Formats: sequence, structure tokens, C-alpha cells
Amino acid sequence: MEIPQKDVIVGEQWLVLSKIGEGSFGEVFKAQDVELGGFYAVKREALDLEHPQLHHEKFVYDLVAGGPCIPKCHWYGQHDGFDCIVIDLLGKSLKQMQADETPTLARVIDIGCQLIACLEHIHDKGMVYRDIKPENFLYNTQATSLYVVDFGLATWWRNPKTKRAYPESKKPIKFKTGTARYASLNVHRGRTHSRRDDMESLAYVLLDLLLAGNLPWSGIKARSCKAGWDRLQSVKESLSAGDLCVGLPVGIQHFIEYTRNLRFMDRPDYRYLASLLIGSNLPGPYSKLVTRKKDVFLMDSLLKELPIVNTTTDPFSYRNKSSSSNHRTYYKRYYAWNTSHT
Repeated sequence: MEIPQKDVIVGEQWLVLSKIGEGSFGEVFKAQDVELGGFYAVKREALDLEHPQLHHEKFVYDLVAGGPCIPKCHWYGQHDGFDCIVIDLLGKSLKQMQADETPTLARVIDIGCQLIACLEHIHDKGMVYRDIKPENFLYNTQATSLYVVDFGLATWWRNPKTKRAYPESKKPIKFKTGTARYASLNVHRGRTHSRRDDMESLAYVLLDLLLAGNLPWSGIKARSCKAGWDRLQSVKESLSAGDLCVGLPVGIQHFIEYTRNLRFMDRPDYRYLASLLIGSNLPGPYSKLVTRKKDVFLMDSLLKELPIVNTTTDPFSYRNKSSSSNHRTYYKRYYAWNTSHT
């Protein structure tokens, strides 16, 4: 491939083509391998950032490499005043998918099972992700498999040398980490982030997909970041899992209840959580719909206008009538990596 001099070549191999994303910590570009012709993503951040993340992100990519939903990191280095990392080029995020369509129950279950397997792998490597949100989960270019990106906030939940869990902080954490919309109750309360919080945040992402973006705390506005976090906490604490899941399968309710009840040191039962999702779309107790036993009132006057789940119709346009053999197929698909990755 003949390269004009004005073009940007990162790592002497990847020709930068166009910007495809931007965030508070950097920019993402589409790039092409000048030798083999394949397409990749280049993420960069300025070297003079007060709190750089890309070097840490590269470390985490290497740590969790080979696991489910983990894109391959091809190169890391510096170029023209920036730290740069080259990873597989991916497609639409769950956020973009959500803007285009309301996913069926079957698709949300597929998403959930893939991400449960991914988080189990990350946790078993000793880290918590801490940034669960639809923007960070991207499909491959064929839109068949999900991948997790942006490990800048990931941190150790256990000592990497001794393999012993770090104790929970006795003092409340003043500055919250992650996205308030999907934050767990314990993160809202200022408690140390652990594996349970990743799983509860995943529950809210799945709920958000099922409700077409209409979580009960959607649209809350505040004058400051702290006020926003506090208001979201107030709503989340006022609503039980049953309140959140009216019109949805019981399995989704149990998923939220289970994650909310985990203790700081608990290892989540990932297979049980996957079974709740799978059972939500198979004949049996988990596929029964949650019904409203009484009206749900939000006591905070600021929240009276928030939407409530419509319980008069079944929100799912598709229901899988597969036999229980498909239950076993899901397990084989999402947990086969357990035998090949440690």
C-alpha cells in the first residue's frame, strides 16, 4: 500500500483513516494495517493528562486476554505526543443498538449470558470492571458476539500477589466511580466496589434494554454531580426488584434481588444468574410475568413525573418455545471457555 507523507501511521503499521469515537479520556480512530489490509481501532490519549488511563488499560487487556468478550490488543506505544493502543475494530455498541431498536427478550437474554461469562472471567483474574454501561459493550462487525472495551476504571478486588481479597473500606467513599444510571445501591452508599456491584449494574443494563430506555430514574436532572447521584439513589432505594420488574419475567426480578443481596466478599453464582435469564424465556416458573400487587408511589416530590412500567400489555413481541434441551445448549455456549481459560 502506497502511503502519502501527510497520512498518520501509528506504530509504523496502522494507517489512521477517520475518527469513530470520543470520550472524556481520549479519542478512537478507525485504522488499516498497511501490510495486511485489515481494519482496527486506535485509541489515544494525551501524554500530559493529569490522570492517564491508557497504560493501565493495556495492562488489563493483557491480564484478561483470551477470555470471552475480550478484544485482542495488538499494539501499545507512543505517537506524536499521545499514548496509543490498537485493538480489534468492533461494530455497534448496545447503546447504539438500543437507539435503533427495542431488543426482544431472547436477545436480551443472549446479551446477559455473554456478559455474565465475561464478568466472571474478569473477576476470576482478580479485577472488577466498575464501568458497566451500554456504551462499553460492542458487537463485532458481524453483530453476533459482544466485546467489552474501556478498562480504564478496572481495579483489583484482591491482592495480585497473595490472591487474598482486599478488605472493605471502613470510611464511605466520597467520589463515586462509574455511571450513576447503572450504579449499584452499595456504590451509591459509598461502599467499596466489589464483584457484587458489577453484577447489580449489569442487571440494570439488562432492565434498561427490556424497558426501552425507560428506567424509573431516567431523566433525573440535578445542579451538581453529587445531587444527581443522591437523587438516583433515592429512587433506586424506594423501588424493590418486584416494583422494577412489573410486566417482566420473574427470572429478571430474581436476578436483581440476588445481586442486591450479595455481601461484599461473596463470589457471585454466575451460572445461577445465567439460569435465571435462560429460564425467563422457557416454560417454567421463571417465565411467569411479575404482576403489580399495589400501586407504586415515589415519595420524593421531584420524581412524580417519572415513567412507570406499563403493566397492561406483554412487552415482548417474541417468545422462544424451545425445549429444556436449549437450556443446556446455552450453558455449553457461554461457559465452554471455562475449560480452556483459567
